[in-house]
Amino acid sequence: MMREVLHRLGNLDLECEIRLDEVEWSSADQGMKAHIKDKIRAAHRERREPYVELLATLRQRQVRLSLNN
Repeated sequence: MMREVLHRLGNLDLECEIRLDEVEWSSADQGMKAHIKDKIRAAHRERREPYVELLATLRQRQVRLSLNN
């Protein structure tokens, strides 16, 4: 399951980078680009957070299991 979560996080990060690049190469003025990028980054953090929390939980579980063996 950890591998799946890491894979999903990687996909989210890649998607975010692609969207940021698209904005950078757009014809919008620099102020608008900065605003759009900030919104993309905020949405990215929000989408990513549950997976980061799940990954931390899975790691804690793995540590507990290894200590019990």
